[in-house]
Amino acid sequence: MPSACASPSRSNTTARRVRNISSIHRGDYVEARSGDHVYYRGEVRDTAPGLATLWLNDEESGMHTAVSTEDFSIWRTQP
Repeated sequence: MPSACASPSRSNTTARRVRNISSIHRGDYVEARSGDHVYYRGEVRDTAPGLATLWLNDEESGMHTAVSTEDFSIWRTQP
């Protein structure tokens, strides 16, 4: 699992928290947060609800990133 970026950004105020990642689908835009800080933001590429994991294209780094819902809260956003 990749580590979070060193300088997290502020959260999007129009985002809505996702409590069950089975409602997230490929193409959705999400933020992975810890507290009030956004560590990853981008388009969902794949999900594995049984593993509590989703993969997204991180906007900041441009990398394909695995995000665990055990480590971060997931928030649905607009592109």
